[in-house]
Amino acid sequence: MPTIAVAVADHPYPLIRGGGLFLIFVGLGFLGSWTFNKYWLQFMIGGFIAGFTASGLSALLPSLGSPSFAQIAGLVGSFVIEMGLIYLAITTTKDADERTQILSILFVVGLHFLPMGLAHGPLITTLGVLTAINALIGLRLARATPTPVFGVVDAVLKLGFGCVMLFAYPALTFA
Repeated sequence: MPTIAVAVADHPYPLIRGGGLFLIFVGLGFLGSWTFNKYWLQFMIGGFIAGFTASGLSALLPSLGSPSFAQIAGLVGSFVIEMGLIYLAITTTKDADERTQILSILFVVGLHFLPMGLAHGPLITTLGVLTAINALIGLRLARATPTPVFGVVDAVLKLGFGCVMLFAYPALTFA
């Protein structure tokens, strides 16, 4: 009896679903922190914990392939860059108002998504550009607009891109 052999190539970004899960929970946590400001810290911490947990558990999903050394390096390097940039943002804005501090941190978080594109693909790079632009607009052009507007936009971008990375993009790009 003949058998059917199907050759399936690895997905170009095998870590994309874990990244999508992380972004969904972080986006929800940030959205909660801006919506329920009294409990902002609990929502942020909860979002990060849920995001890291879900990202790790994504390894239980059917494999999209093995990540390359460059993809792992891009992921790890992006976190190292983020820590350094957040430290820089905090130390350079320590005498500034809270709005400047928050939007500066959102700006550098957006920047850390750029090298993460090596691991998760062009969607996360696009997210990085959009979140950095959002924060920059808040810092430079729209001083009269309340800070939470930029925080909610940031959270919704993360949530939306996370959903696409988890549900749509892997299916569309999988060859």
